[in-house]
Amino acid sequence: MDTRSLTRLAFAAAAFFMAGATAAMAEDDCKSAVVAEGKPAALRDLGAYPNSLLAWRSAVKEKYGSEFNSWRYSKDAKVDCVQKDDKQWVCKRTARPCKDVLHKVLDGAAAKIKANCKDEPLSSYGAAKSDEKGAEEESISGWTIDTSKKCGKEWAEWDKAAGTDIDCHKVSAGTQCIAVGEPCK
Repeated sequence: MDTRSLTRLAFAAAAFFMAGATAAMAEDDCKSAVVAEGKPAALRDLGAYPNSLLAWRSAVKEKYGSEFNSWRYSKDAKVDCVQKDDKQWVCKRTARPCKDVLHKVLDGAAAKIKANCKDEPLSSYGAAKSDEKGAEEESISGWTIDTSKKCGKEWAEWDKAAGTDIDCHKVSAGTQCIAVGEPCK
């Protein structure tokens, strides 16, 4: 079975089991809290905030594995950002990582899909929008454009990416999201 067929099968199975798997998300699929501080940045929303997401995902992946590093599925999540004396912003994330739905349903298939993926995830912001769905779409569009420029068009399909995560937060212009994923062919 080729990678594209395996990917389609994985997504079809995920869609079929999504409702049941979401309801079945048990406490034992969550780990103890992970705290991670991102690199300091001059800008809070476009620097320190995404830096903290990448730091948290990296810390979780190192401690528990990539099937737990989705911010979207974490429990008791919070982000604290402060501006230091040197005017640099630093954000710290704290959350209990939980196994994401796709890994719960398709643990074996996900490892096979990952075989044609880049080792490092890429992240991109999208434009702020008045609603979260529009902001998520903008971040995915930004990820696609940035991935295409960095890795080539054949790597820039969000639906094929591994370890995807989208994190949204309120900004003065509405809602802005960051999309993170490992490019896959």
